[in-house]
Amino acid sequence: MTSLRILATLLLAIATTNSIASVPSQGAPLPTLEITERGELTMEGDEFTFIPWNSDTPRDTVHVIQYFGATLGDRDVFKPFTDMLEDELAPGTVHVSTVLNLDAAVWGTTGFVVSELKKNKQQHPTATMVLDADGDGVDTWALGEAGTGLIIMDKTGTVQYFSLGSPDEKDLATTLELIKTLSGS
Repeated sequence: MTSLRILATLLLAIATTNSIASVPSQGAPLPTLEITERGELTMEGDEFTFIPWNSDTPRDTVHVIQYFGATLGDRDVFKPFTDMLEDELAPGTVHVSTVLNLDAAVWGTTGFVVSELKKNKQQHPTATMVLDADGDGVDTWALGEAGTGLIIMDKTGTVQYFSLGSPDEKDLATTLELIKTLSGS
């Protein structure tokens, strides 16, 4: 009887988790991700603090969210995309939020991850840097085993592009044109 209860509880947990997850859909609002543990890294002078972060925070510009694991293997997954944005767009054309899944990090590397995030915040003070301590974004946005996703939203917060993993060469050109169109550049 105990085995049946455990199995029933497990199935209920799986069903509940799957019903919470929602793949971002083009033309719809982004499913809300709220991160209260760690959250957004803020910088004032030489001081850094973490504050709660919510994906619904309004933007007056095109908003890109890149979500990936806080691992050495994942750290450059969107580098070609972000390099393209820096090379091709004027500052302020797009707001980039980088959300790192700290739950994917190797045990004992949290200090290194936070240190690297602080360096990136100093280099890109207007960008949003977020630590997702529990990896909630993977489930909320149904990012699958790879746990990476790229989301582009227009000025109203409506999803205009979503992909799992890093964009290929064709996608880079497509996303650049989309951002230019959405921003009026």
